[in-house]
Amino acid sequence: MQELRNRQQSARTNEQDNRPRFGIGHVSVPAANSGELADFYAAIGMRHIVNMGRMAIVELRGGTHIVFHAGEPGMSSLDLMVDDIDETHALLEAQGAAPSVIRRGSPHDSFTATDPEGNALVVHSSHAMGPV
Repeated sequence: MQELRNRQQSARTNEQDNRPRFGIGHVSVPAANSGELADFYAAIGMRHIVNMGRMAIVELRGGTHIVFHAGEPGMSSLDLMVDDIDETHALLEAQGAAPSVIRRGSPHDSFTATDPEGNALVVHSSHAMGPV
């Protein structure tokens, strides 16, 4: 555990680390069935962390966690970035998320889709300005 703290401190103090200071740790999404919703997000490329029945967690790039918990479904909107928008569009279509047509533009291409509980997904091609 101390080794992990030392690595984290080193990352925060490394002058060559150009990452922004802040990241999003957790996003909370109410769900009628948190486990099934977490399974959907794992199937489209997020890392499954835990399913505890009334709560489940998946992880995104950069360490952000989406916490699915008991609550009214369809109340959330997630704005996501991906490296390959065409591949992701096809994946979401195969998973039944009914993606819209990809809008090509600047600074990125984007489309919308809906997860199994009615939450809105807005998917953009990546436009990160450096390491994240």
